Amino acid sequence: MSLWIDPDIAEIVAGLDGVHDEVMKVAHKGAGLLRAAIRSKTGAMAASVESSALGSKDAWFGMSDEGAIGYNFGHHNTWADRPVSGSHVIEEAVKRL
Repeated sequence: MSLWIDPDIAEIVAGLDGVHDEVMKVAHKGAGLLRAAIRSKTGAMAASVESSALGSKDAWFGMSDEGAIGYNFGHHNTWADRPVSGSHVIEEAVKRL
């Protein structure tokens, strides 16, 4: 038995009634979880957390602060010449969705 799946299935499903609203709910929930995770660590960058629609079918959430990548994944402190471990708050938020 073979099964054919329309290669545009994701685009088709994304356009169904109510799907974008649900996607936006998940993005807002993710932003809330991310904001809470940041506040539980240090409070730094919590104000930069946002969620937004991407066109009419997608959404995202994350931190807009320019230091977000280093804060989340870690970085090397050049002044102290030592590694600084990341907070991994983005991954924590995604796991809780």
